[in-house]
Amino acid sequence: MVLYLLGIGGMPGWENGHPNISDYPMFAQNLYNVTHSLVVFAAVFGLLWVAARKPVWIVAAWGLHILIDIPTHSLALFPTPFLWPISNFKVDGIGWDSPLVWVTDIVLLIVAYAAWYISRRRLSQMIR
Repeated sequence: MVLYLLGIGGMPGWENGHPNISDYPMFAQNLYNVTHSLVVFAAVFGLLWVAARKPVWIVAAWGLHILIDIPTHSLALFPTPFLWPISNFKVDGIGWDSPLVWVTDIVLLIVAYAAWYISRRRLSQMIR
């Protein structure tokens, strides 16, 4: 809605399945290239490290996101351009609509939240 109001809308709908990448406006495709590149991530991480004089580890979540996207995005819709702008190489991964990906994602989220919950309970018991 905000993009539409700013005059940069034009995102395709999903009524007939996932749209072709070329159906997305060029700004979305370019933004995806920049935000899903390990090259750009490494440059930004390095610049922040120099500026802060220590690694800014919270930014590593961005790199982890890219690493997870590489095998979980197919060539059919927004394959991860992880070597952009050096190379246009992309991996034809298993799409998010595959049960292998989304079931694994749900199980890992449950395990992560359970581990967090258990560690918080143990910490609160130690404090008492």
